[in-house]
Amino acid sequence: MAWCAALLLLIFTTHTRASDWQTLHTEHFRVHYTPAQQAWARSAATELELIRTLVLQQQGRALDSIADVIVFDPINGANGFALPSTDSPLMALFTTPPQSDSVISNSPGWQQLLILHEYIHLVHLSQPSRSGWRQHLRDWFDIYDLSSAVLPRWVAEGYATLLESRLTGRGRLYDNYSEALLRAFARQGALLSYGALSNGDGSYRSSAMAYLLGVRFLAWLEDNQGKETLDGVWTRVHGVHKRSFESAFKGVFGQSAAQLYRRFIAEYTYLAMTEERSLAALNSPLWLEFDYAASDPVLSPDGAQMAVTERNQDGERWLRVYKTEDNSAAKKAFESAQQAIIDADPQDIKDKPPAVFKRELVAELAAIDFAGAQYPQWHNKETLYFVARARVNEARDNRVNDLYRWHIPTGEVTRLTRELGIRRFTLLDGDTLYAEQVRDGFSELVRVELGSQTVTPLSERDLGTVYDYPQLAPDGRQLAYLKTALNGNWQLYIQDLQSAKIRRVPMPEGYQYLTAPAWQQDGQGIYFIAGLNAQLGIYRYDLTHNRLYQVTSGQAVFEQLVVRAAQPLLYAHSTPLGTRLHALDSQVSEQRVTALSEDFAVPLGKTDPVVLPDAQIYDPDDTAVTHSDYQWLAQNASAALSAQASTASSELLSVGLKGSDLLQQLSWQLGLVQSSDNVLNGSFAALRYRSGDWRFDAHLSDYRFDSHRQHGEAQLARLNGTGMSTRLSHEWRFDTLTIAPFAAIAHYDDDGQQAITTQWAGLDHGWYSYRQDFALGYRVKGALLSGDVTGHGYDWQGFGKAWDWPWFVGVQSQYRTSQTMRLGGFDNNLLSGRTRSDLVLSPELPFQFATGRHYYGYELASSWKLGQPRVFIKHHRFDGQRIAKSYGVKWQLDLSQQALGWANWFAPAGVTDLRFDLGIARVESDLADDTLRAWLGLWYAL
Repeated sequence: MAWCAALLLLIFTTHTRASDWQTLHTEHFRVHYTPAQQAWARSAATELELIRTLVLQQQGRALDSIADVIVFDPINGANGFALPSTDSPLMALFTTPPQSDSVISNSPGWQQLLILHEYIHLVHLSQPSRSGWRQHLRDWFDIYDLSSAVLPRWVAEGYATLLESRLTGRGRLYDNYSEALLRAFARQGALLSYGALSNGDGSYRSSAMAYLLGVRFLAWLEDNQGKETLDGVWTRVHGVHKRSFESAFKGVFGQSAAQLYRRFIAEYTYLAMTEERSLAALNSPLWLEFDYAASDPVLSPDGAQMAVTERNQDGERWLRVYKTEDNSAAKKAFESAQQAIIDADPQDIKDKPPAVFKRELVAELAAIDFAGAQYPQWHNKETLYFVARARVNEARDNRVNDLYRWHIPTGEVTRLTRELGIRRFTLLDGDTLYAEQVRDGFSELVRVELGSQTVTPLSERDLGTVYDYPQLAPDGRQLAYLKTALNGNWQLYIQDLQSAKIRRVPMPEGYQYLTAPAWQQDGQGIYFIAGLNAQLGIYRYDLTHNRLYQVTSGQAVFEQLVVRAAQPLLYAHSTPLGTRLHALDSQVSEQRVTALSEDFAVPLGKTDPVVLPDAQIYDPDDTAVTHSDYQWLAQNASAALSAQASTASSELLSVGLKGSDLLQQLSWQLGLVQSSDNVLNGSFAALRYRSGDWRFDAHLSDYRFDSHRQHGEAQLARLNGTGMSTRLSHEWRFDTLTIAPFAAIAHYDDDGQQAITTQWAGLDHGWYSYRQDFALGYRVKGALLSGDVTGHGYDWQGFGKAWDWPWFVGVQSQYRTSQTMRLGGFDNNLLSGRTRSDLVLSPELPFQFATGRHYYGYELASSWKLGQPRVFIKHHRFDGQRIAKSYGVKWQLDLSQQALGWANWFAPAGVTDLRFDLGIARVESDLADDTLRAWLGLWYAL
């Protein structure tokens, strides 16, 4: 057949990036990677087998199936995920290591921590059911398999975090920063309720509590009632007798998890309050109160302005600039408003003034087609440099950190680097900077010349070493930076840029956390934040006399420091309400630290009898690890059930198989479709092949359709035949612009009618501009038709957002010179625009509702938030005459993307390409009675 030939031609003649994927095979894992990630992946292959062996000793559990492991770097940031499955377990490892101020920075090494955490997820959640029939269903039905593996988020993340700490003596359970944060929140009565533990309650840092509080609750359960008791919960969850987590937990502990959690919170809060009595008072005035989260405060060269990155509860980010002088206008306005209240009612009582009036906002920059804005640095009083994650022009939406410049008076933003991968940086001048560069898992200290785009390494390239926080001294001659190596603590170094001589700054004995170095104005000393005994403190190192001083300890969750000339130090700290910026108590007295750390050793917490060896970067023995090109013909298959219904037409039930390889290079599905009242029945097959920027689609269907059996009124039509189509496209991306020309052939043959073959040549094109508060974009697909049917058509979809109000506009036009077009019906795998050139689908109308040569329709819609249901109004016209008007509410989702996020790129076949369609609308037409129509669909569509 023509579509098979086209597929084979594409497979064997197209040279693309997709073929760059490689696979390492070990006894229990398949590690997939691209050449750039080879060193990281080879080490990971050995680490995976080592961790599996030790976890088996510790847990008595292992995976029965070979697990797939994806090694990649989609966001130039530290992360990972796991998809538990009894027959297709998957973990994804992001190679970029965490920075010093991250809650995951306390580990023997990033690779070991990440693999251990994600593998525990798989072992914990992917255990097979001891019920035979339920396990058989899991083996054949991916959606049921993954849903059976789901436990409350706090349980899954808390237990993986518990094991990450018990098997290494480090991790978030023993992290000074995490402990300081939780104790500070406990003293404010801000620890989450049990009901909010898994997903948070929208309050500051609440989404992280599944890890931080969850692990401490589980550790408390183990310490009080034994490891075996907690382990019994996991045994009961997978029993022949089906139990929920809550039922399994209560049966083992005798009380519900919520009851015991309340006791844990009471004890934890008591300890935090007891500790508070020993803390010295720190009477530091509030300097600036942020609405939610803020980071990276930095003063302008003249000290008159401060730049800071802010984030709201929805994750939107702004780079904002404030005046540093007191806001006398706001104070005056407050006092005037209060006096007006008293003048109107002398017996009333004035509001208490705020601790500080918010400083005047000078300018703000919302994200513009990039992800966030971080690490601002002043070049002069009018210009800021900052880092943001820019899109890489690849088939999938990868992002890399790059440098931008913002000229505040004009608002002009200029991208200065391309795929450089820098994080924190410090400016020498407008053209030269020192930065940490991280690509493919390698962290380096570099000097960057922007004019020539020259990058000069200042350090060795080593997977086990990570750099952070480069800070130039005021005279530009010395560079302070943080560095950590495998199994060690973060260290603070100062390098003379002329002599290259390096000195290590001494740390307090027993410290574990270190971040945020900041030079004194005179360059004779340097401040930093360090953790000691579950508390965070501010320290100062005197370079002239080689002495270390403790400035504060335990009074706040210190995050970052701002040094001012002849004024008290400013410090940012976390509170349950968000980030606050305070001026250090001018009366605070420094205490000299004489007990200093002699080496890089880290204080370890309680461990299990089985512990992991020291982390290292491995070069695996090729006899234990074999290599191959990625095998896209290795297919995973799953049962695929779909259901669609419309009060305008009929109900469809589809039963079939769906398959794909791990990277979804080749995907396919087969199915049988049956409708109520025999409106539409048949079978179908669909195939999609992706190879880099190329995509090939083929669709085949055999159908029997009878329009007069539908629920709604329609013109009489009986279609009994076959349809097939092939489509080939190539996509180019240029930042926010996409261009994808395509060519297609569609052929259908209705019994008793002439067979129709149509060729399509067209362009799929899109563009958008995103600024958080404001967005604008469109996507248009246009084509010319030739063959047995000639004509043309286009479908233009525009969208925008203004002040968080999204709106949508759609215009569709289809013209055929020698063919009658059919309006109505919902998209499905039998009758579809993929196989026929005569369909215009609209789910609120029955199939074959109206016919004509020239269709024209337009739609207006809006919602309260992107991704939520839309209110819409839609008009249909044929040959210049209005056919119908409909208005109502509809909701269309790519459920795979919504539920799985990044994991959707590599998920098992049965949970990808899943669509959800819901709506209700009133239809008004001269062709039928006005009526209310509803539709619902949950179906797979390649």
